[in-house]
Amino acid sequence: MRYFLLFLLIFPFLEIYTLIVVGGYIGPMNTLLLTFITAFLGIYLLRNQGLSSILNIRSNTESFEPTADNLLKTLFSPIGGFFLLIPGFLSDLVGLLILTPITRIFILGAIFNFLTPFKMNSSKSKNDRDWIEGEYEKDK
Repeated sequence: MRYFLLFLLIFPFLEIYTLIVVGGYIGPMNTLLLTFITAFLGIYLLRNQGLSSILNIRSNTESFEPTADNLLKTLFSPIGGFFLLIPGFLSDLVGLLILTPITRIFILGAIFNFLTPFKMNSSKSKNDRDWIEGEYEKDK
C-alpha cells in the first residue's frame, strides 16, 4: 500500500514520457488520433458494457452468485473502459489487459494472491499447540 502513493506520483510522468516517445516515432497527429480513438472506445465500453453489467448485478440478485470471482469478472469491463478513457498509452495497455479474458485470469490470480493472508504458517502453529483438558470445581 505504501508503494501505491509512489505509483500514483510516477504514473503521470511515465504517461507523458511515453506520449512524447511515441509521438516522436509516429508523429504528433497520429499520436493524438490514437489517443482519441482509445478514449472513444473507453466511452463506448463504459456506456454499453460497464453500466449493463452493473445493472445486471442489481437486477439479478436471485440468480447472481455473489462470489468474489464472479463479481470481479463482472466489474472488470467498466474498469477496463475507465483505463481506456484516460489519455496515454500505458493506461490504454492496462485497460486492454483488463478487458482481455486471458490476461484477466492472471490479473484475478494476482489480486487474490495479494489479498490472501501473508502468515499462513503462524495460524497453523497456533492450532497445533498442546491442549490440556481437565475438570474443575469452584471453591465456595
